[in-house]
Amino acid sequence: MRYLSPADEPWASGYLPVDGGHRLHYEQRGAADGIPVVVVHGGPGSGNSAAHAVFFAADRYRVILADQRGAGRSEPAGRLENNTTADLLADLDRLRVHLGIARWLVVGGSWGATLAVLYAAARPECVRGLLLRNPFLARGADLEWFFGGAKAKHPAAWLAWAELGAPAAPGAMLPWLDADLHAASEARQAALVAAWHGWEGALAGAPARPLSARERDALRRRYRLQCHYFRQNCFLAENGILDASPALATAALPVHVVQGLADDVCPAAATRLLLARLPHASWDAIAGVGHDPFAAPMQEAIRAALDCFAATAAFPPGNRLPLA
Repeated sequence: MRYLSPADEPWASGYLPVDGGHRLHYEQRGAADGIPVVVVHGGPGSGNSAAHAVFFAADRYRVILADQRGAGRSEPAGRLENNTTADLLADLDRLRVHLGIARWLVVGGSWGATLAVLYAAARPECVRGLLLRNPFLARGADLEWFFGGAKAKHPAAWLAWAELGAPAAPGAMLPWLDADLHAASEARQAALVAAWHGWEGALAGAPARPLSARERDALRRRYRLQCHYFRQNCFLAENGILDASPALATAALPVHVVQGLADDVCPAAATRLLLARLPHASWDAIAGVGHDPFAAPMQEAIRAALDCFAATAAFPPGNRLPLA
């Protein structure tokens, strides 16, 4: 079986105009007559890439890679106006209709899993199933963990932010970051971006590395967009993801969750809460892997789940390791 490669060219691509002055970039890869699947990227603001197609068998799946508002190649880059969770969910359905797809498989990791759950709960008749990786529950507790709660576990990575004057009070990090990422000097913004990138990498289990000027500029746009969402609690009610998830069981949608046990960006403890609301879901817990979807064991588990779905329209039983 051949899986898609970043070297494979898309057979279609374009821009979809949506309201609020945004244009969404999308492309399609794989088999034009295959099972339609939309890959919902993380972030907010990270963008999609050809690398996200490598999980899919080239002759089985019609893979749609789309960039959310303000992210990736969508235009205008980094725009915050008319950019909310409700907008992103509506855009998913606009894209589905634009491409003439009745029902598609929805695959998302981290923030992409957040959107995938919300979309499937609202439009179950348009969804064949859900494959979620290291889901982000978007609660106040999850944001507080990322923006300070994890510093006792990752003190070396936190030091870069502390040296820039990061406030210690609960809830103070996001306003501080948001203000400086928009108004501080170019040098200070670059330092904040480097600190955030190093911190995120430490929690994700990724080694630190220097950033090019181009990477730094892209990350600055992404982090500004993340502050926009996170300061509004992702435009969701507290426990919005958990409260929406039982609708997936009611609709009898196949759901499979893959969780890296070494992930401190989206920890396994949160995934346990989600799975408790999804008693029909299957799952794989991957030891020694963090947030990286391309780590070999994670990639193997995702491919196995997708191959099973393509063959049977269901996911494998999973549950290979305890999440505790």
